[in-house]
Amino acid sequence: MEPTELSVPPALARRMEKLARQERRTPAALLREMLRLYERYRKKQEKDPYTEEWALHLMQEAQEEERLHPMTEDEEEREEEELQRYGAAQAKKLGIKSEKDIERVIQEHRRRHRHASRS
Repeated sequence: MEPTELSVPPALARRMEKLARQERRTPAALLREMLRLYERYRKKQEKDPYTEEWALHLMQEAQEEERLHPMTEDEEEREEEELQRYGAAQAKKLGIKSEKDIERVIQEHRRRHRHASRS
């Protein structure tokens, strides 16, 4: 297999070289370690991407976005309508027509999750 050349912006290359020096590693060794850690992180996220930490981070991002760019009343109404349409489409996909159906979907999800975590 032929080696692949990796091109990175100069500023990023300087940051990597500086960090590599601080770690007393070569940039290639640092990159291999970063890739290994990223792969481990991705595997963990695939198993359970919706952690409490993820949810808190998402809420903080939304709050910051709202603080920086508050929505007008019209924008809020349009977003509400869009969310209602999306929710109705998702409910239809899952066969949800009543509150009883919601409970069924939740129980099915919990059973699958318990089974998967035991495996």
